[in-house]
Amino acid sequence: MLEEVIENIKKDSIENFLPYEVEKKICNTYEMSYKEVEQIALKMNITPLRYKRNQTTISPSSQLKLLNSHVAIVGCGGLGGHIAEILTRIGVGKLSLFDFDIFEEHNLNRQNFSNINALGKEKVIVVKNGIEAINPALHVEAYIHKFKPFEDFNMIKDANIVIDALDNPQTKLELAKVCKDNSIDFIHGAIAGLNGQFTTCSTLENLYRDGSSGIESSIGNPAFSVTFAASIQSAEAIKKLLNLGECLEDKILITNLLENEFIIL
Repeated sequence: MLEEVIENIKKDSIENFLPYEVEKKICNTYEMSYKEVEQIALKMNITPLRYKRNQTTISPSSQLKLLNSHVAIVGCGGLGGHIAEILTRIGVGKLSLFDFDIFEEHNLNRQNFSNINALGKEKVIVVKNGIEAINPALHVEAYIHKFKPFEDFNMIKDANIVIDALDNPQTKLELAKVCKDNSIDFIHGAIAGLNGQFTTCSTLENLYRDGSSGIESSIGNPAFSVTFAASIQSAEAIKKLLNLGECLEDKILITNLLENEFIIL
């Protein structure tokens, strides 16, 4: 069977890209998952057509590494929903999503996948359905669950990366610590108005010394601040997974979009 699948991929790919309809036909004919077909194709240096604009930034071998990667996103609100979509579109193969909340009307200004029809529905389920419609090779585990880092570590222990999309500083501190103690790469982000802060593989103790609430609840977050922050966190995750460039490991990036200030401490 494998030989037939390989032959079909070779025959029906176009300029080393594999169209979705070809993938779909192979999956149906041989009772395979999209992920299995894409793994075979990428090993042949043939890339699923959906990733054409990833090249040459991401090679077929790196695309395969992303497909085999697992990222946990804790929080599916403003940051988490956008991060989930970005990682889905770039090709991360497995996402674990955690959130206990529902979409409310005041989320509509900034939270990805929120819309009038989603009001009152669990965020994590809406996000799961949305990203699965984008990428059929994606495997999503969605938990309607208030994540408690010390108690729930087993739920994220197999992740390559854990991304902080929380709005509770105390939980952020606990999540950062449990990841550090267990050598799991941790990507932190937080925004308030037009300001943001980001770091990688840090315990966050210098940012949230007492675990008190942040100021975002009082000054709000416009849509562009959220998408900007989600892009920074997603870029950090991809750089970590693929060992690209320079990450914010044990550094702090402070951003001020109003004054166009970007400071690394």
